[in-house]
Amino acid sequence: MSRFTSLGVPALALLPLLLGCSDSTGPATSSLTAISPAPNATAVNTGTTIVLTFQHSMSPGMEQYMDLHTGGVTGPTVPMTCSWSPDSTILTCTPSNPLAPGTQYTMHVGAGMTDTQGHRLGMGDWTGQGGHWVDGGMMGGTHDGQPVGAMDDHWRHDGHYGMTFTFTTA
Repeated sequence: MSRFTSLGVPALALLPLLLGCSDSTGPATSSLTAISPAPNATAVNTGTTIVLTFQHSMSPGMEQYMDLHTGGVTGPTVPMTCSWSPDSTILTCTPSNPLAPGTQYTMHVGAGMTDTQGHRLGMGDWTGQGGHWVDGGMMGGTHDGQPVGAMDDHWRHDGHYGMTFTFTTA
C-alpha cells in the first residue's frame, strides 16, 4: 500500500500535482510584470532610468541580457549600468550619459534570462505589455557585433531572441 493511500488520498489522485511541479528543465515560472518607461511612451525624460520588475527573484548576472539600443534592435547599444534590488526582482538600468532628445530607444530583454530556480522567463504574455518578439532576421544577423548563432545559448530560447520595448525621448 502506498503511503499516500494511508493518508486517505489515492496515489493516482496526486499524480497531476506531482507532474505540475517543475525543475530547471520545466516550464517558465517567472515573468516581467512591469517596465518603465512604458512601452511606446513618448516625451520620456532624457535622464530616465529603465526599470524592469519581475514576478520572481532573478539569477545573478541576468542583467547581461539587457541592452538599450538607439533606434531599433539593430542600432548601436547605449552604455549603461544595471543593478538589482535586494530581492533580485527589480532591475534598474541607468544610461552612462543622458539620452539624446527626440530619439527612439529600444530595450532588448534577452530570452536567456532565468530566475533563481533556473527557469526561463515566460515571455508569452509580454506582447500584451507592448513587447515585440525578436528573431534573428530582425537583428540583421548580428547583435552588438556578434553573429546571431554565437549568441544562441545566451539570448535565444524557444526560437526567438527575446522581446523589445520602445520609447521616445522628449
